[in-house]
Amino acid sequence: MNLIITSVTIVDLTNKEAKKIEFSESKNLLTSEHNHLGKSVIMKSIYYTLGAEVYFPNPIKAINLLTYLDFFIGDIKYRVCRLNRIFTLYQDGKFVKKFTSVGDFGNALEEIFKLEINLVGKDDSGTITKCPPAFYYMPYYIDQENGWAANSFSFDRMNQFDLPQRKNSYFFHLGVLDNAYVEKSKSQKINERRIAQLIKENEKLTTVIETLRIGLDDTQMSFDADSLERAISTRQEKVKKILDEIAKSRNALVEAEDNYIQLTHDKDVLAKYIKKKQPLNDNVEKDIVECPRCGMFFERSMTQKLEKMYLIESLHDDYTSISNDINNLEKRIEKLKKTFLDKQNSLQYYEKTLADNQETYNAYLKSKATNQLLVEYQTKIGTNISEIERLDKNNSEIRKELSSYNAERTQANNIYLSNLSKLLIDLDVPKDQVGEKSEPGTALVASGAYGPRCKVAQMLAFLQTQKKACSEIISFPLVIDSPNALEQDSEHLDSVIRTLLTWNKTDNQIIVASIGGKETANAISNVKIILLDNPQNHLFSKNEYSIYEKEISEIFTSF
Repeated sequence: MNLIITSVTIVDLTNKEAKKIEFSESKNLLTSEHNHLGKSVIMKSIYYTLGAEVYFPNPIKAINLLTYLDFFIGDIKYRVCRLNRIFTLYQDGKFVKKFTSVGDFGNALEEIFKLEINLVGKDDSGTITKCPPAFYYMPYYIDQENGWAANSFSFDRMNQFDLPQRKNSYFFHLGVLDNAYVEKSKSQKINERRIAQLIKENEKLTTVIETLRIGLDDTQMSFDADSLERAISTRQEKVKKILDEIAKSRNALVEAEDNYIQLTHDKDVLAKYIKKKQPLNDNVEKDIVECPRCGMFFERSMTQKLEKMYLIESLHDDYTSISNDINNLEKRIEKLKKTFLDKQNSLQYYEKTLADNQETYNAYLKSKATNQLLVEYQTKIGTNISEIERLDKNNSEIRKELSSYNAERTQANNIYLSNLSKLLIDLDVPKDQVGEKSEPGTALVASGAYGPRCKVAQMLAFLQTQKKACSEIISFPLVIDSPNALEQDSEHLDSVIRTLLTWNKTDNQIIVASIGGKETANAISNVKIILLDNPQNHLFSKNEYSIYEKEISEIFTSF
């Protein structure tokens, strides 16, 4: 099943200019008498319109570009229109749908082409991603500036996949690989990555185990752990008890010292008060009073004397009592200080013995912890080994499932290599210029002008292989821009163009753009020669825009 392009139209909406190119269903040569007439812009626009990203020159990037492509697949006529990253689709002249992203449009192409290509991305998790439309056309397009290198980069924005994955996409076109293969391959790679991680982890654990064993003193394990634990517990209880007693002694000592300070103060106050008292005044007015009991007569001043005498006596008694209390407190304080000091000495003793026992016990615990770590690490190594065996078994089953894919791949590749070998001979490429092992999409590193001929041979060999391996899968037009790259001489350029324009091993449409080769094409039947005669650096024409203005307006309104 082939896709056949009938025309491509390129429109400069800003300046209201356009260019339309119509193609033959068979062979086409797009040529001109001079350079810079826009051949490459036309070639890039073909697959750009179908969703690929290409390397347009800056003048084209600067304009408001609308392109639309008319093509057939079987008996169904399609038109795809593109304005920036928005697409519209027509089928048999009827509008179908507008798509606002390349991804959405790619889903529609998947239904039309009946081909889905999923590959594993370059991200760390290896996400399986649906390929953009460019992967449909990659085996069929060579860009003038970027397509003739050993590793073809004819399309832009394909770096989400590495080169091996891009090469795998060729085998989707050959009917060898499918999305189930991608899923299985990813599972296999994940398992292999996990196995490598587990092996590395076991190596680290083994090194740690050896280090721990070297530092482990087996004699430490001979300690009587129960006795040590009891001794430590007893010491801890004793220390706690002594601490309680020290606290009580400290409180009693503080209380006694507070009382001592207070009594000393009271004693000083009394002493000062007693010392200040003056003798009785003899000039006190005499007042005779009769005692109601004895009948004797007394002077009233005698009463004041007695009161003062009684007061002084009382103060002396208080002073004596306080002095006795102070003496007793001094003895009590000395006793409490001695008790406090004894408790502190006892605490130091028990703390030292506790520290000694604890040090011994810690050594035991360290040995015990080390052995526990050894057991844990050894268990982890055993678990990892079991997981490695499980993953290995799983990979073994996956390899069996992939073996049928690999067998088909080898078979298809042998067909490809046979076709490639013949084509390299036809294109005058010596056998020693290319390696014996190659696959579709593999870089062929050949010296100088041999490179472009190798590239053309690869593409034609791929078409032959696809036709034989899986002819029901859609095949696209071969679009080759400037096969005279790397200074092909006229003889070899003629050989390349003749090979392309006389190609009859498959019925793919072929579109070649070259400034040379018109004479060769004229001598070959069924080749449409498209000669550009517009001014240099000005591909578009206002006249052509006016011719297709109604069509362009209808398309523009669909966006």
